[in-house]
This record gives sequence, structure tokens and C-alpha cells, in this order.
Amino acid sequence: MSKGYKAPRSLRLAGMGMALMAGTAAHAAEPTADELLLADAGVTTVEQLTVEAARKNEHPYADPIAPYKTDRSASTKLTEDLLDVSKSVTVLSAEVIKDTGATTFRDLMRVQPGVTLGTGEGGNAFGDRLFIRGFDARNDVYVDGLRDPGVGARETFAVEQVEIMKGPSSAFGGRGTTGGAVSLITKQPTEVDIGDVELVVGTDDTRRATVDVSRHLSDTVAVRFNAMIHKSGIGGRDYVFNDRWGVAFAAEFKPTDTLTFGADYFHLTTDELPDWGVPYDLPNNRPFQVRRENFYGVTARDFRKTFADVYTLNASWEINGAATVHTVVRYGQTGNAYTASAPERPNVVPGTVSANAKRRDSVSEYLAHNTDLTWRFDTGAVSHTVVAGYDLSTENVLNRQRAFTECAVLPCTGTSANPLLDLYNPDPTIPWPSSSEVTGRIDIGVKNRAVYVIDTLKFSPQWDVFIGLRYDHYDVSLVQTGATAASREMDNEFINWHLGVTYKPRENGSIYLSYASSSNPPGEQLDSTGLDYGGFDPRVVTLEPARNTSAELGTKWNLMDEHLNVTAAVFRTGREKVPVSVDGVVLTVGEQKVDGIELTAAGNVTDSWSLFGGLTLLDTEITGSPVAAQVGKQFPNVSETSFSLTSRHEIGQRGHLGSTAIYASEKFGGTIEALDTRVDGYWRFDLFGGYEIRDGIEIGFNVLNATDEVYYDALYRSATPFTYIAPGRSGSVTLDIDF
Repeated sequence: MSKGYKAPRSLRLAGMGMALMAGTAAHAAEPTADELLLADAGVTTVEQLTVEAARKNEHPYADPIAPYKTDRSASTKLTEDLLDVSKSVTVLSAEVIKDTGATTFRDLMRVQPGVTLGTGEGGNAFGDRLFIRGFDARNDVYVDGLRDPGVGARETFAVEQVEIMKGPSSAFGGRGTTGGAVSLITKQPTEVDIGDVELVVGTDDTRRATVDVSRHLSDTVAVRFNAMIHKSGIGGRDYVFNDRWGVAFAAEFKPTDTLTFGADYFHLTTDELPDWGVPYDLPNNRPFQVRRENFYGVTARDFRKTFADVYTLNASWEINGAATVHTVVRYGQTGNAYTASAPERPNVVPGTVSANAKRRDSVSEYLAHNTDLTWRFDTGAVSHTVVAGYDLSTENVLNRQRAFTECAVLPCTGTSANPLLDLYNPDPTIPWPSSSEVTGRIDIGVKNRAVYVIDTLKFSPQWDVFIGLRYDHYDVSLVQTGATAASREMDNEFINWHLGVTYKPRENGSIYLSYASSSNPPGEQLDSTGLDYGGFDPRVVTLEPARNTSAELGTKWNLMDEHLNVTAAVFRTGREKVPVSVDGVVLTVGEQKVDGIELTAAGNVTDSWSLFGGLTLLDTEITGSPVAAQVGKQFPNVSETSFSLTSRHEIGQRGHLGSTAIYASEKFGGTIEALDTRVDGYWRFDLFGGYEIRDGIEIGFNVLNATDEVYYDALYRSATPFTYIAPGRSGSVTLDIDF
């Protein structure tokens, strides 16, 4: 609520009562000499006790006094406080997610410095595509530490916090993670019983309801249930809608103090009209200056439906005070099917634009298992915390290819079976009978086996050394049937590491230096078969993985009574053996680098003022390529300067007001190197606030893009580009009821 996280009122009163009794008992146990004299004289004294009851925080990782600040990662591989971790890790707590008003993963990433959204195209999937520190990370998303394969749609209703690990991270997560990795931490049963219902109404026909309940059924069994239903349009866009619903259930069984079993299930269904933005004006090198509301799709043809069904079992056994085993098994299926219109080939003379259909009909299925042992021991004066374990996983992606019969009457662009719409006043409601049949399919399978060991060595209260090492064996195969038949397979082995040294000049501050690596095996992006998208192109079967290394120097400090965390880091990420096509032959000779500076802040400046945000400055460059025109160019699809700051002020005991400022510099189109096409940088401002009208009931509001800024998330790379236009201004009111 308005003062951060609160336990139910009954719990707060009980806590105060216990504190009063404890204080009275302590006072009675040690009477002063004056009290003894007064007692002998028959005089009774009553002393006023001042009791400060600490809030019981149902969010296990956040600072209970400063809920924008997170003290620890949920990952079993990061055993120390984030202050002592020799790596940049940005954590978005539950309160940050709520205040920013983000309900989807894509919305949440849109406002994070150092993260840029990417496009879905003909060669890769439309969905949660993002770039971290300049590098594609669409397949580097994890849920509770396990990779969440498949490019689809993700929601925040069952998310406890989001952890963004910056820089090459294969020692922790395996393949990929060139610029970093993102892990969504799910809501699990809490230590105290909680209940929360949120009802949202807003502009653009927005209606949303969520429920979050955690209960102890007995001393050994606890459960948590989350549900969400959402229906809305999109601010500043005609016709576009986004509907979805989801449920999540988690159970925990703790038969003894040292043994815990868990199980959870997650489901999400989405139904939306995909929006691929507005056409690009090549002669003037900018998006066409048309009504921002213009939708260049075909409502009778276009659709997007996704689903996710994920089942997880886990167990933890504390063998003794020094050793714990944690194991998890997960099975999941995700689907992503769409026909989406790309506004391509604009022609200003007749004033037309082609609504070119991009299609996908894919299902991803995966099974993953991870077990690790955490063991604390000493060797002489050095203490160790070792995490050793293994990862086993299989992933299978089916992409059905379809033939469409369309455009029998309407004006079409040659034989492409796509309609021509009015460039300035498109009518997406044109009749559009169409049918389709499956004409072929592409099946891609992956098997990955990995072992890893991580050791944190403490030489003194001031000096830590962090060493991580991981070996992966990665097999990938492809079978294509239909008009074009093909098959190929490949296996790769790679070892990655992380080495970090941390010095703590004071207990509340650290300075660290780290060196880390990651690997990009050929064909790692399973939503594509194209070389430019990191897919399993037939020319890459004999290639070695691309190699990435990063050096980072940083410092972290907990200030303001340790309720405000501030960080600063400088880094360089280098990439070698990048595949480059020269006259149809692929050579692993490309080289890239990113130099950067990152500043962040999270927590309370004062008791009533909270901050969360940061600034990222990148200098991206292609440093080596057999294609001379690429050398010296910066990366496409990346804002080299990005900034975000959320500021929240408590007003009295029950109210709060806040705002978020976001800046992203210009982005250039292109695939390997930045081309001349671009979208401008922008500022965006959001507002939020709330008032607790009585204990447990709060009314809040969010205004996103308050100035109705016209800006663009991403720019399609091709010779006929188009631009993803971001949502316009939207507002919502939330009734939040705790029980």
C-alpha cells in the first residue's frame, strides 16, 4: 500500500502486542534501585514504553523499509547479498513493477535503461524480443533460474520480481547471454498469510482484475493462488486490442525443518490484434507523418494467439547447517501463432501501402532439470561457499508452414496476395476471405547437458573472490518437410567462466573487478533458420561458437541507513568469431565491442522518498569484418544512451504520488551494422499515485506517456522498413483490497 509493504492489520497488532510484552518482561526482570525503594514504600510506577513494530514483509527479497531496494537474488547460484556480488544485477521488485503500471514483460522492459525492444520480422518471431547492452537477448529469458524458451508473450501478474543480470553470463545460464540475461521470479507461498484483489478500469476500454492469495493450510502445507483477466485497447491506436487471462498455483509442503517440497502450475492465454506500426518514408528518412492512430492491418485476417502451460516440481534438503541440496524439474509448452500485417512498400504517388502478411504457427515444448549442492566450509583462514550442480534440458520447436489463398477480388501487389491500403487513411476493415493449409513444417530439437561449479572465497571481512566455471554440451538438429525438404544436425562443446574480486572498504560498500565469458553456438536462436537472426542456417553446421568476454569495474554502496543502494560500473564487452556471410560463404571472422558506463539507484532517500532507476551509456562498434563497409559502424536496434528514473513520495500516512521519466536516444535500422534509416530519441513521462482510504483498501492511478509523446520502439531492418509505434497516453484507476 502507500507506505510500502504492509502485513495484515491483525498481524501488525499482534506484533506490537508481542513487543510490548517482551519489553514489559525485560523491564520487570531488572528493576532499578529507585523502583525497589518505591516498591518498599508501596508506590507503583508505570513507565511509558515506546515500541517500534517492524513490518513483516511478505516479499522475501526486498528491503521491508525500502521496497524499491532488493537485498538478495532469488538465484541459488548467487549466495551473497547483491552488495557483494561482483557483477551488475538490476532487480525490479514487486513494488517497482506495480508503480510503473507495467502488466506485460514487454511493457516492463520498455522502461529499463540498457534494454532496447526489437522487432518481429519475417525471419524471426514477433514477441518478447529485447537487446541488453547492445546484444540480442530474445532467447535469454529465464523463470526461477531455468531457461524459458520460445519467443512469445509474458505477463507480470504472477511475478514477484525481475532480475536483469548484465554482461556475458554463460557461467550462470549456459548458451547465449551475450549482453546479459533476465530471470522472472514467480510468486510462491509466503511466510505470512496474505490476500489481495486489484480491480482496474481505464482508457481504451481497459478492464483488468487480479487476485493473489497465500494461505497456510496447516503447519506443514502452504499454497498460493494468482489469477488475472485483462481486456484493453492500446492508447493512440485504432482497432488494436490485447486480451488475456492467466492462473498460477503454487504449493509448498515442509514435513520437517530441513526438507521442503514444492509444486506449481502456470497458464497464460493471450488474444490480440498484432500491431506492426506505420510505414517508413525513405526519401525523407523518417517514419511517415501520418495520424498516429492509423492501423495498417486487415482486421478480418490478422490475429495473434499465444499460450503457455508450465508445470514445475522442486525440493530442497538442508543436509546440515553447512550443506543444502536444491533440485527442480520443469515441463512446459508455449505457442505463438499469428498473421500480422507489415506496412511495407509505400508509394506516395497513388498514396498506397502494402499490408504484407508475416506469419508464424509455432509450438515450443521443453523439459528441464537442474540440481545443485550449496556447501559452506573453511580451508584454513579462508571460508568457501561452493555451488556445484548440473543442468539437463531438451527443447523442441515446431513451426508449421502454411499456404494461403487470398486476395481473389481486392487490389493486390502483384502476386503477393496482400492488399493495398490508403497510405494516409487506411481502412483495415476491408472484407478478407482467406483459407490456409499446412504445406510443410520445420522441427528443431535441442539437447543440452551442463555441469558447473561456483565458489565464493572469503579471505577476510574486506576481501572476496568469486570463481565460476561451466561446461556445456549443446546438440541441435533440424528436419524440414514439405515442398522444401532438409535435415541437418550439429553439436558443440564450450566452457565459460566468471572471475570476480570484491573489496569492501566499509561494511556498506564494495568495489569489484570481474572478468566473464559467454558462448553463442551456431543455431542458438530456435525461432529462426536465418544466419542474420542467429538461426540454424545450413552453412553454420561446422562452425565454432562465437565467443564473448567482458571486463567490468564497479562499486556498490548502501546509503541512507542502508536503505538506498547506488551503483556505478564501467565495462567492455568484446565479441569474436561472429559469423559473417561473404559471397554466400559463412566465415567466423567478425568482431564487435561495446564500451559502457552504468549508474543505478534503488531504495529510500528519506523515509518518505523512494527512487529507482539508472543511466546507461553505450559505445557500440563493429571492429572487424571481411565486409569493409561494416567496420567502424555502430550496432543497429540499440539506443546508446538510455535513462529511467521512478520517484515516489509518501504524503502523510496514507497517500503517495510518483512519476517516472524515461529517455532513449535514437536507434538505427539494420541487421549487422547500423544503416542510415533511424527513429529519433524521445522522452516519456508517467504519473502514478494512491490513497489508502481505510486499512487494507487503496485507490490508485497510473497515467502512462502523460504527454502523449509519439515515439517508436523499433525499426525493421529491410530495404522496405517499417516502424513499431509505441502506445500513446493511457490512464487507469485501481481499487486495491487487502484481506
